[in-house]
Amino acid sequence: MPVLKNFTQAQWDAAARRLDALPKKPAHDHRVNVCDGMKSMQLQIIGAQRKGYTQEEIVQQIAQDGVEISASTLRYAMQRAGKEDQSTQAQRHVKTHTATASPRVKKVNQATSSHTGHAHAGLQQKGDGGVTRPKLTQVQGFLGFPIRPDTENL
Repeated sequence: MPVLKNFTQAQWDAAARRLDALPKKPAHDHRVNVCDGMKSMQLQIIGAQRKGYTQEEIVQQIAQDGVEISASTLRYAMQRAGKEDQSTQAQRHVKTHTATASPRVKKVNQATSSHTGHAHAGLQQKGDGGVTRPKLTQVQGFLGFPIRPDTENL
């Protein structure tokens, strides 16, 4: 069973000061994971593929600079980077179009029918005073058989 560790506030403050005092590392010494590296090189990899290079050949070229990954890792990272780009583009598209979209106005016939005071929404009144039920659409079940909802005994 793990033991809970407690530290004094002075120890936490000293650790925070130590981290604040650290000098900045040069950019070329920063560690970058494979997905982030592939995301930054995505255009170059796509360009190499358009030039006719296979993923295995691209992996061999990358390995010459010390980045040793497999072709499946390259394929996965490129797919993931592509999906992330698509989702960020979709989010931008939604943000720009929802801000500029015109407000929707309720149609006149919908506004008047909602205030008529009918207790049974969806039911239609016949001319002779009777009530007809709306036509129900049939749904197909798992094996293709039609399923009709049980509305007779409500």
